[in-house]
Amino acid sequence: MLEFFRTYQRYFFFVVTIVVITSFTFFGTYSTFSSQGVEENNRVVGHAIDGSDIRLSDVQKLSRFLYADREDMMQGRGVYPNFCNDGVIRHDLIESGLADLLVRQYFDVLKADLAVRLDKAKRFRPYVHPDAPSISAQTIWDRLTPQMGVELKALQAAKEPSVETFSHLSQLYQLQSRLHPEMLRRVLFYQIQQHPWLSSDRLAHEDLALFGFHSITDWFGRHFVDLVSELILNAAAKAEEKGYFVSVEEAKGDLIRHFADTMEKMVDPKDTPELKFSQHLKVLGFDENSAAEIWRKVLLFRAYFNDIGASAFVDRLSYQDFAQYAAETAVVQQFSWPIRLSSARDLAEFEFYVKSISAQSEKGLPTELLSIAEIEKKVPQLVQTTYRAQVAQVAKSELALRPTLKEVWQWETSDAHWDHLRKEFSLPELAAPQMRFQALERLDPKVRSQVDAFARLQLVDENPSWIEEALTAAPMKEKTWVVTGRDAPDLKEANVYFRVEGMQPLDEKHILSFDKARSILSRLVPAVEGDCPKEKNPFFGKSKEVLAALQKDRASLRWVQTGANPILDQFKLIKAEKTVPRTAQESWMKEQAFNMASDLWSPIHVAENGEILFFYMQEKTASPVSSILEQVNFGKEILAMDAKRFAMEKLLLDIKEKQAIVIPVQQEGEE
Repeated sequence: MLEFFRTYQRYFFFVVTIVVITSFTFFGTYSTFSSQGVEENNRVVGHAIDGSDIRLSDVQKLSRFLYADREDMMQGRGVYPNFCNDGVIRHDLIESGLADLLVRQYFDVLKADLAVRLDKAKRFRPYVHPDAPSISAQTIWDRLTPQMGVELKALQAAKEPSVETFSHLSQLYQLQSRLHPEMLRRVLFYQIQQHPWLSSDRLAHEDLALFGFHSITDWFGRHFVDLVSELILNAAAKAEEKGYFVSVEEAKGDLIRHFADTMEKMVDPKDTPELKFSQHLKVLGFDENSAAEIWRKVLLFRAYFNDIGASAFVDRLSYQDFAQYAAETAVVQQFSWPIRLSSARDLAEFEFYVKSISAQSEKGLPTELLSIAEIEKKVPQLVQTTYRAQVAQVAKSELALRPTLKEVWQWETSDAHWDHLRKEFSLPELAAPQMRFQALERLDPKVRSQVDAFARLQLVDENPSWIEEALTAAPMKEKTWVVTGRDAPDLKEANVYFRVEGMQPLDEKHILSFDKARSILSRLVPAVEGDCPKEKNPFFGKSKEVLAALQKDRASLRWVQTGANPILDQFKLIKAEKTVPRTAQESWMKEQAFNMASDLWSPIHVAENGEILFFYMQEKTASPVSSILEQVNFGKEILAMDAKRFAMEKLLLDIKEKQAIVIPVQQEGEE
């Protein structure tokens, strides 16, 4: 499904773009903007942070322009997207976290709107196909945007509106932009098409948007949009106070660029109704000059906050020095034993295993193995062979379903079987079959079902031809068996019948490795409590001898694995080149490696899990720090965001002190 989603994502954008542009271009402006022919209300509603007037018409026009952005293209219904708005509320405020600070300051005004949205969220139930519950919006969210379910659950668990309510709503608002309702609809249609017997139900007409919310007003309320508009007007005034300047022509050029960019990315000009920049603005209720004047305020707002963020500085030189230190690596030749003995029980099982399979040993480690026949005589469980065959099987419980209910009752009430049932289920002694049947009918339903099940199994035993017929009809499947010692392949399983063809060994008899034999050894060796001291560990003793030999001659590899014999190799060292970064989690090796010079050997290390190893220090390398600039930029982004939040908090305190934001700004009936 993910592959389908990626393949057709651009197609979804294309189809919805055509529908939206066609409908709004030829059928008129959305109802929200139907009052734009009315004379603008120029009454003063407040004063900005610099003392200038804030008029109702300024707030209305800015709110109307920010009401939708170009990403609302995929909301599918009810919202005409603004191709010139690249996401002021969505990105500059909500995604950045600045909106949370704004809502916290003016929560009392927004509480009623948030309460309405919380109530809708609690009553919301995602789409589920009535005939196939696995085909649902929730299932797709879980696979494609799993955080959606987390945020939705947290929101619906809230008892009353709070600042956290807004945070959960804003997270869901952003998550829905990743999997838009129309994309969700197409994925659901795709799933239904994989099951031809299913109808498309009401899916074509279902509103798949979360909570039925489409516009920014649906999500957060009209007061929130007006609040954002007043914030932008105040931030623009603050920017101009500090000397920032944006011309109307510059703002118009930016709008044209956003419009062209949106049209280029989302539609195919050959197949889409022609839509000009001016026509699009007219649908939104603006001409080019009024839209540019509004956007000029947005650009001043952005300039003010972006410059504050850009002033966050990370010293590249110090960061580079640290990164180069952290990126330093050590290249070592590591020698480790494959078998780990951490307890007295491990040691006891290991010693038993070695005595069972070896003819000669050095310090407890085998150097020569016994023959397969000799090991079979001593401990046959340590020798195995694998067989393969084609097998058909039928469960007795399946065959027991073959008799009809009438046949079962006849068997139960017959003279030949009633005594059998009487002994098994403590039934009365009755002569007539009809009386026996009535006695069975009076039994507790649970007991009666047990009687019937017993009778069916007995009928299978009495009719071996049923077994032969079922096995003949059953499909053959390949099956393998592991056989130990001199045993033959055992094909027995309670209440299952088998038919076997083509039985043959897959391999010759072979000795089990110590790790694979552990379950067998645990039954053969008496339990022993306690730890395994390193002095008694044969691998520790051998490590000292091997390390001394390697220090004299690095080519002395007698006790290093060669791959010639896997059983003997388990008693030899694994040699591997390993790169150890300074940031490695293996504290022992990291500390040893970076405190050693090249061409030296480490001491022997015994870990808590029984691993025994040592290494040869080959060289230290200073890895090229190719991603330094990326890391610096990432650090700058974090600092920039913190700087913007700090500036936002200061700006809001100033606005509060000067009462530069008035909410609600519009009376009932004012648009």
